[in-house]
Amino acid sequence: MCCLIFHPSLFHIVHRCSTLLSSDQVSPLHSSLDGDKITLDKLDSFNIPQGRQENRENLDAFGGVSALLTALKSDPEKGITPETVQHHVETYGRNAFPESPMKGFWMLFFESFNDPTLMILIGAAVVSLVIGIIEEGAAKGWIEGGAILIAVLLVASVTAGNDYTKELQFRELEKSSQNDERCTVVRNGDKERMNPVDVVVGDIIILQAGDSIPADACVCDNNMVMCNESALTGESDDLQKKQAKDCFLLSSCLITEGEEVRAVVIGVGVNSQWGKIKANLVSEAVNTPLQDKLEIMAEQIGYAGMIAAVATFLVMFISIWARHHGEDILEGVVHAFILAITIVVVAIPEGLPLAVTIALAYSTKKMYQDQCFIRILAACETMGNATNICSDKTGTLTENRMTVVEGFFGDQRLSQAEFTSANKTLSEKVQSVIAENVSVNRLAYLMYKDAEGNKLHTPAVIGSKTEGALIMMSNDWGKDYEQVKTASFNDRTDRLFAFNSAKKRSSAIL
Repeated sequence: MCCLIFHPSLFHIVHRCSTLLSSDQVSPLHSSLDGDKITLDKLDSFNIPQGRQENRENLDAFGGVSALLTALKSDPEKGITPETVQHHVETYGRNAFPESPMKGFWMLFFESFNDPTLMILIGAAVVSLVIGIIEEGAAKGWIEGGAILIAVLLVASVTAGNDYTKELQFRELEKSSQNDERCTVVRNGDKERMNPVDVVVGDIIILQAGDSIPADACVCDNNMVMCNESALTGESDDLQKKQAKDCFLLSSCLITEGEEVRAVVIGVGVNSQWGKIKANLVSEAVNTPLQDKLEIMAEQIGYAGMIAAVATFLVMFISIWARHHGEDILEGVVHAFILAITIVVVAIPEGLPLAVTIALAYSTKKMYQDQCFIRILAACETMGNATNICSDKTGTLTENRMTVVEGFFGDQRLSQAEFTSANKTLSEKVQSVIAENVSVNRLAYLMYKDAEGNKLHTPAVIGSKTEGALIMMSNDWGKDYEQVKTASFNDRTDRLFAFNSAKKRSSAIL
């Protein structure tokens, strides 16, 4: 047995005389089920929310993961063919969620009148119009009430315009962010980096520590990973996922540690567990803290104004009754009522909602100019109250790309200047041993094309950047890392234990 152990700065090779160890797990054997018989309902029976045990029983009754692969015409090594992709999209749907309908400007405009302050102002404006026309005539009596209505219309217009613009900006931002997401899928024998939206049922996805799961899937190889499902199920502890036991991976959850694992997709889009939960979520806009305070203040002013108006009306009514002894009381009562209503109208600060709305809209625009996008106006107030922002980053900007520039190889230290000719300086035996270690004992791999199929100037490293630097070094020495691993590593009998912070190493047993 040869034990290959990798550490970011050291290579150790430990040889031990022993018999060849074979894995107690065997690769899945494909059954002879007809690939066109599995239905969406059958797949759903393997993917019941919060039904891990029931899902396992249903899958075992169907024939296990091997039968599932055969039914979906998928292969753990080669994935599905391009012809199968379109058929699965039509049968099982796309890995996308229907976009929630966007409210138009006019709907937002009319909804803005639900604000209690604006309702009070509209009532005050109507009363002011009536009183003004009665007292001063139609020529001048409409001015005060009209001014209040104009202020209300301005508040509604600014609020609706601000909300409509924000929604457009955030939809564009979310679309751009989703377009940048990538996952690794095996199709027709080739590894491809694609947007999760393009993943279909039956695809073989490759996951490593740190990857987000793009769709509901079942582990279909002999490796094991730890998965954090707290965001979806509330389970705080990481769960072990392997084909023999709990093999179900849920979309939107995170792979925290473990080996590179291959999984076959069984649920996408609205048919995934996350999709079923998301379909029941309803998001409603809420007021900012300042707007809540304004509503409370408007209610308090309204109550105070009503009390003052009622008290004034009572005092004037008693005064009129005492002076006139029941004669010409009607005219005095009307005058007292008009005065009471005037007190209510004057008490309400009609300019305050407009000032607050314009201030928040202005703050939103300023933050947008500083590349700070906000969807909820409360963020303006929150950031306005922040005095210190603490960060644990150094501020150094890098390309997140590592390269081997010097090291200690085969009892020989090569400086940065000497390393450029390492393939000539080091013996063939040393190069072969190092290339075998870095090629076998790793999870990282290189992608030479982007998602559109264009050739990259520099290979993109998928996985650990340190491992990526080492396999690029091996390639520079003329030893293809994939060919070396294929020649040395047997998936059925050999095991790879990925790096984690507890062990502080990764290991491969051949």
